[in-house]
Amino acid sequence: MAPLRKLLDTLSSMGLASALLLNLFLLTWFGTLHQVEAGLYQAQKLYFESWYVVQSSPVPLVLPGGLTTMGLLALNLLLGGLWRIQKSARTAGVIVIHVGIALLLASGFVKLYHSDDGHLTLMEPARDARGNIVEAGETADEFVSYHLLEVAVWDASQKANVVEHVIPHEHVIDLEGAKARTFTTPALPFELELTGFLPNARPMPKGPNWQASSPVVDGYALLAMDEDPENERNTPALTVRFRETATGRTGEALLAVLERFPATFEAGGKTWAASLRRKRYPMPFAIRLEDFRKDDHPGMSMARAYESDVTQIVDGREEPVRIQMNEPLRAGGLVLFQSSWWPQEGPQTRVHSVFSVVRNPSDHWPLYACIVIGIGLLMAFTPRLAKFARQQREARAKQEVTA
Repeated sequence: MAPLRKLLDTLSSMGLASALLLNLFLLTWFGTLHQVEAGLYQAQKLYFESWYVVQSSPVPLVLPGGLTTMGLLALNLLLGGLWRIQKSARTAGVIVIHVGIALLLASGFVKLYHSDDGHLTLMEPARDARGNIVEAGETADEFVSYHLLEVAVWDASQKANVVEHVIPHEHVIDLEGAKARTFTTPALPFELELTGFLPNARPMPKGPNWQASSPVVDGYALLAMDEDPENERNTPALTVRFRETATGRTGEALLAVLERFPATFEAGGKTWAASLRRKRYPMPFAIRLEDFRKDDHPGMSMARAYESDVTQIVDGREEPVRIQMNEPLRAGGLVLFQSSWWPQEGPQTRVHSVFSVVRNPSDHWPLYACIVIGIGLLMAFTPRLAKFARQQREARAKQEVTA
C-alpha cells in the first residue's frame, strides 16, 4: 500500500498543482505565439486539444498538452480538495468551492467531446421599391461546420427524401499525397476511392504555366494553395475514383469544397453524385429569415448592433423570434447567436445574415458551477467576516469602557 499511498500523495500535492498551472501558462504563451502565423484553429488543436506538445522554438521543449494538463489538474483537484481535505464545518465551504471548480472542468470536457458547432447563413427576403416582399427569405433546417468535412454520395435522380451515404471527416483528411482509401457498401453498385487530399486548393483549367497537384480530369486539375491561418477560409479538395462493381468500369473526378455542382457518374443504370463539403448537422426545427437590421455608430460605417427577425418552424407551427447580439435563440438543444452578415461592403440589395450555432450539452454548466462556487465562498468567508465583525465590536466596547 505504501507505493499507492505515495502515488496518491503526489497526485494530490500542491506541488503538482503549481507545476500544472505553470504548464498552462507556457501552453497559453506558446499557443498565442503560434496563433500569429498558423491561426486560432491550428493553435487550439496543437496546444490545447492534444496530449503532448513538441515545442521547437523559441525554446526546445516537450510539454504535456492541454488534455493531459487539464486531466491531471482535475484529478489533483478531486484528490487534494475533496479526498484528502479534513471534513468539518470549517472546511465545508472549501469543499463546495472545489465541487464547483470540478463542475467547471467537467463542462469543458463535455464541450470538447460532445458538442457540435457551425454556422447558418440565410438570405433575407427580396423587396420591391415600396418595401413589399416579392420573394421570401431563405429557410434552412441544418447548420454547417466551420472546420469538419465529409464526402456525400447520393442518387442524383432523387428529388425528395434524398438518401445520402456519408464518409466522415476523420476518414478524409489524412489522405494526403499518394495515400488512398477505398469505401464500399452493399447499398451502392460501385466502390469509391479517395486520395490526394489538399487542405487548400483550387480546381483550374490545366495550362502549361503551373504544376498540377492532382491528376488532370476533363482538362481540369487542382492547384495547391498556401493554407490560410483562418481555417474556415481554406477550400480543401481531393481526387475521387469510381469503379462499378458489375462491369469494372472506372471513372475519376475532382472534388472541392464550395464547388457549385457535384461530380456525377453512371453506375448500375443510375446517375450518382458525389460532393466534398463542410459537415452538415440537422436541426430539430427550421429557421426562415424575415428581416435583418444593422445600426451603425454615428458618422461611421461600423456596426453598433445588428439583429435578425426570423420565423422558427416546428412541426408546421410558426413562431416569430428576434435574434440579436448577446440575446441568442435557445431551442431544441441548440443555441443560435447573431454573429455576422455579408456583404459588408458595396451595394446591399439582399443581405445574408450569419448565425453561429452550437449544440452543447453542458451549455449551462459554467453558470451552475459559478453559482456553486459563489455558495462555497459565502460558506467559507461569511463566518470569518462575522467573527471579524464580532472582534471589532468587542474591541470598541473595551475602548469605551477604558475611556
